[in-house]
Amino acid sequence: MKLFQQLLVAPAALGLFAPIAANAAEVNINDVASYSNPSEQVATSQFSDVVPGDWAYTALQNLSASYGCVDNAYTQSLNNGQALTRYEAAALVNACLDGGLIAGGEGLTSDAVRLTDEFGSEMAILKGRIDGLEYKVNELSAGAFSSTTSLKGSVNFNVGALSNNVVTTDDNLHGNYEAKYTLSSSFTGQDNLVTKFEMGNSEKVLKIDPESSVGDSLTLTDVYYSFPATDSIQVSFGPKMDRDQGLAGTSTIYGEKSYLESLPFSLNDENGVGVTVAYVGAGGFNAGINYTGLQGKDATRGIFSDEDGDNLITAQIGYDGDTFGGTFNYLEPDSTYSAYGFGLYFTPENFPSISASYDIKNNDDVDNENHFLIGSEFDLGPGTLGLGIGTVNSTVDAEATGYEAYYVYNVADGVNVTPTVFVLPEQGEDGDSATGIAVTLGFKF
Repeated sequence: MKLFQQLLVAPAALGLFAPIAANAAEVNINDVASYSNPSEQVATSQFSDVVPGDWAYTALQNLSASYGCVDNAYTQSLNNGQALTRYEAAALVNACLDGGLIAGGEGLTSDAVRLTDEFGSEMAILKGRIDGLEYKVNELSAGAFSSTTSLKGSVNFNVGALSNNVVTTDDNLHGNYEAKYTLSSSFTGQDNLVTKFEMGNSEKVLKIDPESSVGDSLTLTDVYYSFPATDSIQVSFGPKMDRDQGLAGTSTIYGEKSYLESLPFSLNDENGVGVTVAYVGAGGFNAGINYTGLQGKDATRGIFSDEDGDNLITAQIGYDGDTFGGTFNYLEPDSTYSAYGFGLYFTPENFPSISASYDIKNNDDVDNENHFLIGSEFDLGPGTLGLGIGTVNSTVDAEATGYEAYYVYNVADGVNVTPTVFVLPEQGEDGDSATGIAVTLGFKF
């Protein structure tokens, strides 16, 4: 091919190959070349490797030195006088042209034109294979989560019965379930957008009787965004979030699957439009305050207005140490009641953990309500045994003391079986004790 013809062909070749220059120099050329089809391999197999003494080898050295090609294994091979395969030479030509001539807006030298013509077939094969690989990667990534988004979930279902049940006046065997899913996305590496969904046929899977339920349809229960305002202050806010969301203190470490509950007045799971500002100090001390408008999650209701219903303010002060900690919590709504409570936990080494809480609800029009819970967990055999005693509200006498025991056995990572028994003295039919027994199968993923 004459020089005039080469000058006509070279710009078209450069327009085809230049976009892959940066990437081609980083690709394992032998691996990429192995993907070429047989006909393409035959077209180049008649040529041997580029070795010192060849005109192409000297031209590559000159091109690399003149235009500052990407410093990689190929330029190092040139500097050390080592041979290059034709695909390595093609990748080096492409990198040199893009990094030097094209980037600098200069015309082609005679060496550049000749090298482009010599290794044009290999450059075309590289471009085709890299484009194909990029397409496959994009195709695989199209249906995947963002790399900053994670999905966590839990599913629990059980079979159980409650003897002397005063609600249904029978001892039916029940099957309850709940499923919860949480999507978390980060945009800066420190912030978090959280969206929670839930479904189930019971208020709590161990309540045995499905007196209250979310329903069989997946329901949005929380959506909020949190971010660090400073190194020690975290802010959380959203149109639908639990009022204890974002508070930094730990009140109890007693089991998640227990029938008994802790701090039902000062730290219950009421939900609405909310904002939380939390402080975590270097010495383990923490504090936080939350505002929640209970009816604000309804788009037809206002915020900070009479249309919003109860506006709840929750304040918390706490401490989390290596072996113990706890919180003091205070709730002040704009109507009917206020509440405050203490939660403490102790985790000595080689000794059962102990959690204790006491909660008081100051009602405006009726008698005050009190609630306590003491619970302990310890390793026993292949699982964990939990024992608890505490107040059970909304019983026949409004308040009663209940007892429970459960054993969590981990079948595999994320899978456990938990048999549970709880007793409510004098709270069953005809004043007898109500006794519940259940076996729960739980999954976390």
